[in-house]
Amino acid sequence: MSLRSRAGLFLVASALSVHCASGASTENGSMSGGSSSGQVGSSGYGASGGGSSGSLSASGGGSSGSSSSSGSSYGTSSGSTSSGASSSSGGEDATNGGGEDGGDDGSSSGASSGASSSGSSGGSSGGGGNCSMRTGMRGKTTRTVTVGGATRTYIVYLPTSVGASSPAPLVFVFHGATMTAGEMYDLTQYSAIADSDGIALAFMDGQSTNESGATTLDPWNVSDNGAAVCGAGALANNGTASVDFAFIDAVKADIAQDQCLDASHQFGTGFSMGGYFSHHIGCDRTDFRAVGPHSGGTIASLSSCATGHVPVIIFHGTSDGLIADGCDDPNGAAQAGFPPTATLWAQKNGCGTTYTTVTENGAGGGAGQCYVYSGCPADGQVELCTFTGMSHCWAGGSTAGSGSAYACSTYASATQLEWAFFKKYAW
Repeated sequence: MSLRSRAGLFLVASALSVHCASGASTENGSMSGGSSSGQVGSSGYGASGGGSSGSLSASGGGSSGSSSSSGSSYGTSSGSTSSGASSSSGGEDATNGGGEDGGDDGSSSGASSGASSSGSSGGSSGGGGNCSMRTGMRGKTTRTVTVGGATRTYIVYLPTSVGASSPAPLVFVFHGATMTAGEMYDLTQYSAIADSDGIALAFMDGQSTNESGATTLDPWNVSDNGAAVCGAGALANNGTASVDFAFIDAVKADIAQDQCLDASHQFGTGFSMGGYFSHHIGCDRTDFRAVGPHSGGTIASLSSCATGHVPVIIFHGTSDGLIADGCDDPNGAAQAGFPPTATLWAQKNGCGTTYTTVTENGAGGGAGQCYVYSGCPADGQVELCTFTGMSHCWAGGSTAGSGSAYACSTYASATQLEWAFFKKYAW
């Protein structure tokens, strides 16, 4: 048996030792059914990371109308389109930044291939064009798209507190190994913040994962440049690159049919392998304003990242037995060849080497502290929050619902801490 296989089995056993249930309930209807003709508007980017081509099909019973387009677009839209929608193979998509009619009725198709998503961040239906043309998809819905020839599932939450035509911030949430999007929905309780602050949420299912219960050890490609990542996540890095970034673009385009999006306030967060993927997004996706990785890690150097300054808040338990806290925390056990991510991000963003410590204890008695790095630029604050004695779990996670096996509820809520950070440093 190979080293990867043996280590993989260890990770599976470790994950399953705390894993109880998967799946999620679906509220306000599940979007499923046949797809109709029409091209979905691109989300300001072509399929990233070298362009994974494939049809985009958001299944569901939306009302008929034009699909959304997303402001100015970067990357190449050169794949097949449907129902007479014209395609282009230049630097802009067929919409030239405007709305596009495709006769969409809740489902759309069109292959996207070409340039990477890194580069200038284009508008993502920032209230203009034909966004929010599909009605009735508020609250929690489960949906599918086809990306790179594979069907991907995800959960969208759109609060009734914000009008469909008002540009809403968007938070992407990524699950860990052997988890699902539904578990992250239950675990993080982000929907309460969505209701109070008027934000849209997208809970993504990784590769080989779906809301019917399929899970995998390697849901995300966390280093498509081939560099190793710190800690046990190196053993669960999915080698299929670019499709995850294309998945993000597809989901963003689909949500824009229901809700106009604020292109300048798009965020990413994730747990475990989703935490690794959040670091990857912060490094390579210029359309994300800030990221909040939890219990993950990243590559040994961020010097080749496509992004500039990126506000980042990092979370880790000091007693994490699966992903070493030293992958993130300079006060943890050093990992050979991998500086802690807090140090890497501070260097990348131009922060100082010192920090101010802020106590963040949970209502249930769990001790925590956040290290706010000094001298950071206004657009590049770095913060690391560690939780004393906490294992591999989401700080302040909910013990109710399918994600309870990954909850450490006595600690301060990582969900609330990161949203407060995004509002303070990334607005």
